[in-house]
Amino acid sequence: MNKIQLIDILTGKNVWPLYKLYSETQWYSKSQMRAFQLEKLKKLLLHCKENIPYYQDIIERNKINIESIQSFDVLHLFPILTKEILKDNYKEFIPKNIKSIKGVKTSQTGGTTGNILLKRTDSNVRSSTWATYTRFHDWIGINSKSKVLSLMGGHIIKHNKIHQIKISIDNYLNNIISHDPYDKSDKNIERIIKTLNNNKFDLIRAYSQSLFFLANVFKSRGLKFDIPAITTTAEPLMHEHRILFEEIFGAQSFDQYGCGEIGGIAYECDHHQGLHVAEERVIIEVKDRHDLIITDLDNYAMPFIRYWNADQAVFTQKTCTCGRESMMVEKIMGRTCDYMSCSDGKQLHWAFFWHLLFDTKIAINRNMKKFQVLQKSQNEIDFRIVSDQLSEEDKITISHHLKIKMGPDLKIKFIQEDDIENAISGKFRPVINNTI
Repeated sequence: MNKIQLIDILTGKNVWPLYKLYSETQWYSKSQMRAFQLEKLKKLLLHCKENIPYYQDIIERNKINIESIQSFDVLHLFPILTKEILKDNYKEFIPKNIKSIKGVKTSQTGGTTGNILLKRTDSNVRSSTWATYTRFHDWIGINSKSKVLSLMGGHIIKHNKIHQIKISIDNYLNNIISHDPYDKSDKNIERIIKTLNNNKFDLIRAYSQSLFFLANVFKSRGLKFDIPAITTTAEPLMHEHRILFEEIFGAQSFDQYGCGEIGGIAYECDHHQGLHVAEERVIIEVKDRHDLIITDLDNYAMPFIRYWNADQAVFTQKTCTCGRESMMVEKIMGRTCDYMSCSDGKQLHWAFFWHLLFDTKIAINRNMKKFQVLQKSQNEIDFRIVSDQLSEEDKITISHHLKIKMGPDLKIKFIQEDDIENAISGKFRPVINNTI
């Protein structure tokens, strides 16, 4: 019995058999994967027809014959699902057979904006997510015996003792040492350095912005470490992040994407040509402005059919040179709230600010750790930055480029900060638009 099988027994999941299955399906042709997805979709819709009041009405109204479904076109008969629709019709999404569904748990997801939804998951959807994540570890050369340094979460709310004990057991079983990356005190940074020096880690799991901060601290102290791989999630992984992480840790960076409502969605392999969508789990449609519409094929406790999660991504038609034919994400853009409003009615994505600071060399020359742009009105923004003091020339350069994009009447207030707080969700938001 291996560690994954032991954890399955202890937690009531079935990660191991799904991991074995997904290790095979990752090499499916596009037609094989479509057939695999279609079979799962039929089973999900049959469950919805029999047990989910909200979807029973849609299936009956559109006279959908589930057994005769031949393509994903049937999804167009279902309206796009939003968090607001779920909250307004919450009882209609409770399965009639909920007592017979294994391992149902309720938790909350707030996302970047703090728009809280009480979601349900079951043992199968959690198992499927962990199976794709375990396969991801195969891609980056990590196994169940690998030692992991986790620099994620734990910085907003201190959980009760029972929850902390569960986390400690989980960390022990998965060979994880965890530190709070958002504690910027010298004492905590020294703890992290000591941990890195005293252990041989195979992997660092981190939010990209927090690890970027730590890597800059290590660089200023002349510190370097030997870590084979870094995985990031929750926050965008930029090119400059990858460069610094390789310089300080000697590590390749591997991005991944998921959301609180759905779980794991896409992962980067060692060919670094984009993120492979875990099509065994989801069907993805891409709408206007690169908005994602996601159908979760695994969650029977709270089905998400054509769910708009407010995230955006760019996809590529290219096939990865690794040989997998799965749908490929070229770039995760962030959320629809990650835009500034311009005077001409257009929008400016947060990534523009990042590239501006690096392309002008201001981020490098001023030892930038973090920045945040707060739009207070159509023509007024606060530009907060954690860095060495900006020169007047720096400010003129930034103002010049922003006025070209956002309008000539733009007023910019530059604020030098010791640190910038995270959102209620615990994630860092590089831009905040209070005009929408």
